[in-house]
Amino acid sequence: MTEDEKLHRLFERVFDTEMEHSPVQATFVGYKHEKHDHLLPDGSAKAFEATIARLRQYKEEVQTEIDYEALTEEGKLDYDLVLHFLEYTLFDMTEIADWRSGHPFGSSGPIGGIGNAVFPLYTRDFAPLETRVKAIIGRLKRTPQFLEETKTLWQSPVKLWTQLAIEEGPMTVGFLQLIQHTLKPQLDATLHKELEEAIGAASEAINKYVEWLKSDVLPRSTHDWVLGAAKFVKLIELRRLGKTPQEILALGQQAFDDTKETLAKLAEELHPGKSVKEVRELITRDHPLSFDEILQHIANLTKEARAFIIAHNLMDVPENESIRVVPTPSFLTPIIPTAAYLSPEIFSPKQEGQYWVTITEGSEERLKAHSRAGSKNTAVHEAYPGHHLQIVSANLQPNLIRKITSMVAHETVEGWAHYCEQLMAEKGFLGKTEVFMQLAGQLFRAMRIIIDIKLHTGQMTIDEAKAFMIEETGMLENIAVAELNRYTSTPSYPLSYLLGKLMLLELRDEIQSQMGDQYSDQFFHNTILHSGGIPIHFLRKLFQLRIAQLAKD
Repeated sequence: MTEDEKLHRLFERVFDTEMEHSPVQATFVGYKHEKHDHLLPDGSAKAFEATIARLRQYKEEVQTEIDYEALTEEGKLDYDLVLHFLEYTLFDMTEIADWRSGHPFGSSGPIGGIGNAVFPLYTRDFAPLETRVKAIIGRLKRTPQFLEETKTLWQSPVKLWTQLAIEEGPMTVGFLQLIQHTLKPQLDATLHKELEEAIGAASEAINKYVEWLKSDVLPRSTHDWVLGAAKFVKLIELRRLGKTPQEILALGQQAFDDTKETLAKLAEELHPGKSVKEVRELITRDHPLSFDEILQHIANLTKEARAFIIAHNLMDVPENESIRVVPTPSFLTPIIPTAAYLSPEIFSPKQEGQYWVTITEGSEERLKAHSRAGSKNTAVHEAYPGHHLQIVSANLQPNLIRKITSMVAHETVEGWAHYCEQLMAEKGFLGKTEVFMQLAGQLFRAMRIIIDIKLHTGQMTIDEAKAFMIEETGMLENIAVAELNRYTSTPSYPLSYLLGKLMLLELRDEIQSQMGDQYSDQFFHNTILHSGGIPIHFLRKLFQLRIAQLAKD
């Protein structure tokens, strides 16, 4: 066995072990459905402490059992990726440690974790409906025990997060009731009765948990969600973004100012004498007139974008991929105002993504959210060559290490979709009205950089951030509040969008300069797409390996 093979065997064992302890994550990535789909994880503090201990053990095993110098150059890259992934995850669990504040499942609390556990079983058709419903029932039956276990997590509760966890109660119960209602015509009476009983018991447990949060946790919720300057600096260093927080903040402020200026000039060019706000209003008035027309229009745009990148040799498109444009599931429309993308499972042979479109029939404001210019730009961002193409290309990467380490490559994943907007404008697919909408989106992403850094380093309060967001974008207050609530538990993620785009543009300039006449867009984009979606720091190293390989060939 080569040293490269030894490293991959070790990582495969690590991954398999962690999926045993994280059955909800296993379901989401499509790993051994029959083994994990009916289970919930251990929700206790002891389980999180055990995970930290395992991660430290894995790191030691990699460093002691693998001979770095015996690895190939590709193997050394994989080794570095594994250590980066473990170190980042350890920092998240020990230094950020949201789980000690009862906020352990991304931006969700324990009750939201129940919704996350059921969601992929309900929305994805990877197995017959009866099989998926039995798995839902299994998880719902485990819900009371799981919630009881999570009571040990609330060691340093944050008032905002406790309040959000309380709000998740009725939302999750409503989601479960929706499942019960919508699946009734599709199930035999016996199975539906079992589902109904499981939902009833889980809902009762959720309601009791909410009352416990109100009476026990909320009164002692005093801790702050602000990460603090020292930890934020450490987080940015660990992500290897190549800049300090202050440098990123300056970059974001410059991008914000430049984008506002460019928007104003483009507004004047498109409609002389009118303001940016007035031009945006004119552009959004041009939209399809019904929900069905909007769905068909967006489906056509995704096909046009796909055909365009193929015709212009911008990048390869895998054969076994597809995307369906469908209405946003009704239970998600309150939190998805316009559109979203649901990726296929990492391990699914069927790489079909879902492009969700949200609209309320008869509402002019909702219709304007799907203007022709805005929809064309969004189709590039969400479908081709944006999120969908990148994710399915990463999923088809046979290297497990590179697939999984993409989970911490926020700047690559989010940056790619925004880079693609600019790319498709450069190549002529997007016209001036689409570019106007693109710039309006870029202004918001620049704002995210400013708010993300200032919030978590104590330079801005959440009320100041809300006022800034509403004033500069005209965003509705409830949407601004929802955005900011998410930012409190995802430090350094919001800055990844625009920063990632700028890092990719910088990398493109570097590779063009290095390769000269040998450079092609197809080479640059395929290298990124076939990388598995790894962090840009490591992507730069991969490019050097690919360029060296070309020189040999």
